[in-house]
Amino acid sequence: MTIVTCYGPDMRLAAALLITLIGWGAPPAKPVLDRAQGEVRIPAIVQPHAMDRPFGIRGHHAVVWNGGKSNTWALFVSPVSDHDVRLALDSLGARRGENLTADTWNAREDPHSAEPDKRVEGTPIDVLVEWSGKRFPLSSLISEKDRPAPALDFRYGGNERWQKGFLSGCIVCLYSCPGGAIGNHSHTIRDWTRDGVIYASVPERLPPSGTKVTIILKTRLEVP
Repeated sequence: MTIVTCYGPDMRLAAALLITLIGWGAPPAKPVLDRAQGEVRIPAIVQPHAMDRPFGIRGHHAVVWNGGKSNTWALFVSPVSDHDVRLALDSLGARRGENLTADTWNAREDPHSAEPDKRVEGTPIDVLVEWSGKRFPLSSLISEKDRPAPALDFRYGGNERWQKGFLSGCIVCLYSCPGGAIGNHSHTIRDWTRDGVIYASVPERLPPSGTKVTIILKTRLEVP
């Protein structure tokens, strides 16, 4: 057997090529499952002012995959895809509601359509955010106009069949939207169309922009 050893520039070139190939072959981020606690955990970074940016769909997205087109306007952005989050929730026994349609969003301006009045169904999900060793409910980090506390009732809607059209990458939405894996049963898309932006982040309760956090999606499985 012949062993070829590289020296000088050739060795540096080979090392650089190896590092590049390792980077290309790095596995994508995956959810962490805690079956005993019924939790899915995903890493994310915080964007404290993203929900208030002047362009895009404001006050709508809580957690979005960084490969989705709505990542610019999300409060939290994760390297874990919305597809993988769905698979993780499925594996914990969570039930997809699948009661929304594309027209729940597309017909939002049509007063004759009942689709935008639908509320997302599915297994209830508690959404928490962890940093510096402490957990905070998402409800403590955002506000809702004209309410002392935001109305949040998260459900596992599923909605993966609509993603080729939406491409949002939305993991947690603040409305009953067919673009998100998890939606808010408390507010319909009609509410959003009629009332405009009602949700906002509370930057003073959040860590600085770019801080790494963990999003916890805790299932509340129905008792048979």
